[in-house]
Amino acid sequence: MAFDFSGRIVLVTGAASGIGLAIARRFLDAGATVVATDIDEAALQAVQVEASAAERWVARRLDAGSGADIAEGMAWVESRFGTLDALINNAGLARLESIAELSEDAIDLQFNVLLKGPMLAARAAMPMLERSGGAIVNIASIAAVIQAAGHACYSACKAGLVKFTHDLVKEHPKVRSNVILPGFIDTPILRAYGEGEALEQIKRDLAGHIPLRRLGRADDIAGATLYLCSEHAAYVSGAELVVDGGVISTTLENM
Repeated sequence: MAFDFSGRIVLVTGAASGIGLAIARRFLDAGATVVATDIDEAALQAVQVEASAAERWVARRLDAGSGADIAEGMAWVESRFGTLDALINNAGLARLESIAELSEDAIDLQFNVLLKGPMLAARAAMPMLERSGGAIVNIASIAAVIQAAGHACYSACKAGLVKFTHDLVKEHPKVRSNVILPGFIDTPILRAYGEGEALEQIKRDLAGHIPLRRLGRADDIAGATLYLCSEHAAYVSGAELVVDGGVISTTLENM
């Protein structure tokens, strides 16, 4: 299946590493101009791209949890390019805390980045996306539909993002909006579970519970994102695409 995004403008949040970087690279390889945003400006500037694609790689600092940053960033995209063809709300973070341990600051941080930010980004980008007949892909998590220890706030935010995606479809039918629910993906965000050999053992244990017997790769999510933004998914809107190696299908067995 060939993907051609030549001449299209795509904005990816959380693009300095992990899933976001894989998504940004896949769009770049498909010919798109990628506005790669992240709060970690140093990491973003350190990303290396092929010389032939350098003019289409536009790195810009953006705090995906800040309404002011989001509004300014979208205004800049419109002034620079005049359009936007796809918005990928990917920026994320991991905080493993029980409900009893949750502080108000921890709740605010996760809500701002994981739910409020995507909502504000979609609202700010919508005029451009409606003109271009573009697409939104929200990166949620299987945590939106299954329970896991220490994920109460994270899970609630991701469940809200799934619901928000359906509201986008209802209120803005000209823009195809879909949501991806990744499972356990081998990215730096897994460091919330531990470090060194302890983390490697956790990864092995997790893989043993996944029907496909491996952790997901960032490129697994990137490929799904590219598909949902492409002409191959021209009749797909409101989809909840689970990319988890089969975890959800076996959850009931472990209850």
